[in-house]
Amino acid sequence: MRIVTTNRLITGILLCCTLLLGGCSWFGNSSTPSPSSHHSATPIVEGSHTIETGDIHNAELDLLLNIKTNGFNNDSSINDGLGGLYINWRYGTQPLQTNVNGTGETDDVSGQPLRHDALTDLRYLHNLWLYTVQNPGDKQFDSDRERFTKIVQMEFKNSHNERGWLYDEFMDLYNLSHDSFYQETAQSLAASYAKNFDPTVGSIYKTSANAQGSYRVDLTLESGCALVEAGTQFNHPDWIQDGISTINFIYSHAYIPQYHTFPSQMNNVLTSDHTVNPQEAFFNGRTKNYTVNGDQLQLGNISQMIVSLLDTYQVTQNQDFLQKATDLLDPLTNTNNSLGLWDPTNGGYFFSVKFQGDSPTNAGPLAVVTTRKEAGRQAIMLMAFHLANKFTNNKYQEMENLMRAVSLQHIYVPSVHGALYLVNADWSTQKFKNGTNNDMVTTEAMGALLESLFYLNR
Repeated sequence: MRIVTTNRLITGILLCCTLLLGGCSWFGNSSTPSPSSHHSATPIVEGSHTIETGDIHNAELDLLLNIKTNGFNNDSSINDGLGGLYINWRYGTQPLQTNVNGTGETDDVSGQPLRHDALTDLRYLHNLWLYTVQNPGDKQFDSDRERFTKIVQMEFKNSHNERGWLYDEFMDLYNLSHDSFYQETAQSLAASYAKNFDPTVGSIYKTSANAQGSYRVDLTLESGCALVEAGTQFNHPDWIQDGISTINFIYSHAYIPQYHTFPSQMNNVLTSDHTVNPQEAFFNGRTKNYTVNGDQLQLGNISQMIVSLLDTYQVTQNQDFLQKATDLLDPLTNTNNSLGLWDPTNGGYFFSVKFQGDSPTNAGPLAVVTTRKEAGRQAIMLMAFHLANKFTNNKYQEMENLMRAVSLQHIYVPSVHGALYLVNADWSTQKFKNGTNNDMVTTEAMGALLESLFYLNR
């Protein structure tokens, strides 16, 4: 398999040298390398050189080895002593600096409570199974797969997680492992989405932040997709009906026809007399302990929505889901780029766009946040274009090629054997509040990147 990208010879030499050195550094002393030089702006240009399939495999292996060697947190308070993954770590430090927060200090030093994200455990296990199936003769990750099987099955037993994309994670884990736990968990998730469905409104929403109702657009759309898939796969016609209703509700109330996309969060599902509000507004306020800017579109969110729609099309063969997915994809191509999210200079996507208006019917002009990029999660766009290509006679092949190059040249950082969370627009590292480099590799970023790379062989 060959694709078009830049600087094959230099990239290949650097990658091979880095992997050789990295193979020794798992067991020996290593100084802390800086990823800044790798993250300097190297434009992604179509039409000059190629990346080999072997480069993708080497990157997958390098990422998994880093997580296996450095990522496990055996704190006895996590999962009743089973442990789980760190949020992040600074590769090469001794002792290893882990769970560094926005201040630039570790949670222990800054006095922050212990952080742990079960979603990263799930994605790691998913990636371990993807590696196992694609490399059946390689047994080096078997022990970690067994360890994280116990962890994930504890964390997600009878799960009611609101993230609809988890349905596809668990169903794929079932298809890879043939362990009925994952199929049962997927069904449990779908049942919880059906339980949260309000038939008087025709959708799923929450009242915790506003008594009149609000919802995250991505999670609600993905829950609707999960209901349609689960209803189709497990013969629940009522789930299909509820899922289609939820998706139609999202498109009726949150879709912005002017831009062919969605905002992050909507507000006032109901009017003051508790009837369905035909003119919802963007949600801007606080939920839990953080500020929400519902008038923004974040690339990481829209990419997951597209994948969910494509997965639903794959299960149902309903052309409407494919049309919806490609409608959201088209503004994100380099040739269309109507949202301005694609960076034509340095490649990849900027962090977000902000709508200047107050609602989908009054979205106003766009303001693109061009100062930073979310590195790891934008790799999901590689998966989105790859899946879309399978169903559209390779309509998005150029974008798949470009995102493959971005993933291997910028998102994956060989010098730290991982992927970062946030970077500057030119892929250089950002600074923490204390002035130190934010060169932490994160399990969320690496998990998303790995899944997308593995999906290229599916």
